Amino acid sequence: MAEESRIRRRLPEKDSEILAAGSRLKFIFNEKRELEILGNRLGLKALAAICSGLSEAAEGGHYHLDEHFWGTEPGSIPTIVCLNDNL
Repeated sequence: MAEESRIRRRLPEKDSEILAAGSRLKFIFNEKRELEILGNRLGLKALAAICSGLSEAAEGGHYHLDEHFWGTEPGSIPTIVCLNDNL
């Protein structure tokens, strides 16, 4: 079974934005220990689509962003974007 077929697509209606070729994202802590989200235009559009899609999802919806799953840039901090209406 191919790796792609084992991964459950969380937001299939937004695949064209989330999986756009050439999109780049990187999550890092800067020297002040602040989280920086770095991205090219397509990467930031992908992140916006993830957030928009999760805002319409069922409670508990989440999306993993890391080097080995979504394909963030090398050295990126593994990140999970979660819907939580109880904040």
